Amino acid sequence: MISRPAELPIIALSVKVYQVLLIAYPAKFQQEYGSEMTQVFQDCCLRTFRQGGTNGMLKLWTVTLLDLVQSVVSEHTQKEIHMKKEMKPEDIRKAGWSLMLGAVAFVFGMYWETSVWDLWIIGFPLLLLSVPMMAFGLRGLQARYGEAVGRFGKNILQFGAVLGPVTTLVGFIGGWVGLFVLIYTGPAILLTCLTIFGIAALLKKPYLNWKALTVFAGIWYPVFFINVLITRMMNGRWPVVSFEIADLVGIMMIPCIAMIALGYILKSHVPQETATV
Repeated sequence: MISRPAELPIIALSVKVYQVLLIAYPAKFQQEYGSEMTQVFQDCCLRTFRQGGTNGMLKLWTVTLLDLVQSVVSEHTQKEIHMKKEMKPEDIRKAGWSLMLGAVAFVFGMYWETSVWDLWIIGFPLLLLSVPMMAFGLRGLQARYGEAVGRFGKNILQFGAVLGPVTTLVGFIGGWVGLFVLIYTGPAILLTCLTIFGIAALLKKPYLNWKALTVFAGIWYPVFFINVLITRMMNGRWPVVSFEIADLVGIMMIPCIAMIALGYILKSHVPQETATV
């Protein structure tokens, strides 16, 4: 618990947002350090606002969010190293289903953003739901095929499965300080890591029939996202994206179908003994 109340509305709101962001940490870490981290953050907010006002708060949030992403990834990685638990066959099957359903939710979430009214009612909830679902699918791929691809492949999937959802969550919570684009950056990170995993599998040359499918499933959205960022930098504004039928089929449906196929392969080819995550 926080020992003293926040003095200003902006500080109270900042503390509440920060407490929500702490959910991204492992549960044990939250229990041990959550209250202390919240107290320290509130003290920093009080001091920063007195010295720098609103501009100081924006700078504090920028530093805090960057540090948060880095530390969350580190804590989840350490959790995996110390726990060394095996993902059971039934969990890998669930990961396959999760990858398929997450891909569908992602496509529909992006599609519904053509309507401003449906943006918050349907679009964003589907996006927020789809990223952790796809991340769980990556964890299943890591458990099932990580040993065959090698250490680099396992690590890159772990990186994407953690950083992707965390980035999307930070973007959703931090949209009020100009971090809106991070909502879409999360899936780009996750699918980029999936693409790199597929390339690592191709270079490693294990006998796996899904290698090219992994690259094909992951590469489309990151390329599209990078193109949007380049347009932003060149024109100074975000492009108006119209998801017409051709755009939807070419940009979203193709990777969706590929990820559904990949999830089906994952859930259908689970041996009795699986690799260690």
